[in-house]
Amino acid sequence: MRIIILGAGDIGVFLAKNLSKDHDIVVIEKNKETFQNIQGTMDVLTLLGDGDNPHVLDEAGLEDTDVMLAVSGDDKTNILASMLSHSKGVEKIIARINNPEYLNYPQLLNTPFISTVNPVSIFADNITNLIGAPFAVKTETFGRGKIQMLKIIVDEQSPIVNKKLSELGPPKAWIFVAVSRDGEISIPTGDTMLEPGDCIFALGKPSDVYSLKDLLGVEEEGVNSVVIVGAGKYGKMVAKKLSKRGISVKLIEMDSDRAEAAAIELPELSVFRGDGNSADTLKEAGISSTDYLIALTGDDENNVLSALLAKSLGAKKSIVLYTKADYINVIESIGVSRALSVRLATANEILSFLHLGGVAHVVLVEEGKAEVLEFVITSGSRILGTPLRDCKFPKGALVGIVLSGDGVIIPRGDYTAVEGDRLIVFALPGAVKDLEKMLG
Repeated sequence: MRIIILGAGDIGVFLAKNLSKDHDIVVIEKNKETFQNIQGTMDVLTLLGDGDNPHVLDEAGLEDTDVMLAVSGDDKTNILASMLSHSKGVEKIIARINNPEYLNYPQLLNTPFISTVNPVSIFADNITNLIGAPFAVKTETFGRGKIQMLKIIVDEQSPIVNKKLSELGPPKAWIFVAVSRDGEISIPTGDTMLEPGDCIFALGKPSDVYSLKDLLGVEEEGVNSVVIVGAGKYGKMVAKKLSKRGISVKLIEMDSDRAEAAAIELPELSVFRGDGNSADTLKEAGISSTDYLIALTGDDENNVLSALLAKSLGAKKSIVLYTKADYINVIESIGVSRALSVRLATANEILSFLHLGGVAHVVLVEEGKAEVLEFVITSGSRILGTPLRDCKFPKGALVGIVLSGDGVIIPRGDYTAVEGDRLIVFALPGAVKDLEKMLG
C-alpha cells in the first residue's frame, strides 16, 4: 500500500516509522531543517515542499496513492491537501485538525473518504477516561466501549504480589494479557510470578471493575479536585471536560496574557498566574488537598518537576504530558503516577481509522513495544468455525477477550469464532503481521 504522510513533526515521524515496515511511505515536509533531520533516518521517500502544492503532490505520486495522512501542524494545509487528494481519487484520507472551530463546518470535508482527528480532544478524552479509573496508569476502550483495557502498577502491598497467575484461579471478569517489567513487555503464562513495580495490562468490562479492584486489593476514592499546570489548548480542554463531570478544577499559568484569556474563557474556574514549579504557587492553588496535579505545559522537564513538587506538598496523584519517547520509563519510575503522549494518542486514533489488515481498532502500547488490536470476524477470517485451541496463533499473541453479540467473554480453548465476533488481541510486534493474515 502506498501512503503519503504530510508533515514530519512528532506525529508524522511516529506514523512513518510504524507504517514503513509494511507499506511504501512518502513523507512531505516544507521545513528545510526538519526535512534534513529525517532524511536517511527511515526507510521512506522524503520530499521537501508544501503539501498543499499540487506540483509537490504530483511529484509524490498522488494519483497512485492509497492513503493520505495530512498531519502537519497547519490546519489549512491539511484541509487543502485532503481536498486535492480527494479530487485525485485517493480513497482514504485522514486530516489532523487542531482548531476545533473548523469541525463546525462539516461541509468543508463532507465526504466519506475524509476522516478528521483533533489531537486536543483525543488527548483530553484520554485524561478524563483515566481519571475515571484512578487506580490505573493507562486506560483504553474497545468493542464500542463495552471492553476496557487498564494498565496497573502492582503495589508491594497487593495480595497478588509473589504469586503465580495460576494461583489466582481462572480469569472470570478480567484477564491479564501482558506484564511490563523493567521496560520489557511479555505475554504471561500460568507460571508468571508478579513482582512489586510490575505493570500489568488487564482486559474486561468497565462495569466489572470492582472485581479487579478486589483482586488487586485496591482501595481508591473518587476524584473530586484537580490542579492543572498550563492553560494552553490542552489545559483548557481538559479543564472544560473535567469541570463538566463535577470535578473542582484550578488552573495555573505563568504567561499573564494566557492566564487572562483562560480566566475570560473559563469564568467558572479559578485561574492562578504563577509558576507551576513554585511551591508558593502550588500552595496558593490548594495543592495539599488536591486529588490530581495535571502538568500540561510544552516542557517535559517542567511537567515532571511540577508533579514531583506537588507530590511532596500533598497531592495524591499526578499526570504529566510528555513529548520525548525515551522519557516514559523514567517518568513512571521516579514517582509520577501517569504519563501521557499526544503523539501516541493521536497515532492510535489514526491507525484505527485506517483499518489496515482488517483491524477495527488498534492501540500502540509503550511507544510501540506492543499492540492491542480489535478484529471483527468476517466470512474471510481463517479461524471462522475453528476452536481456539486449534487455531495455531502466532507466538507473542494472546486473544484476551471477545465481544460476541451483546455478551463479553474470556475465551477458553473451546471457543469457536462466529461471523461478527470482535476479538481483542494483545500482540508483540513480531506477531502482528501473522495475526492480520489469520484474522483480517
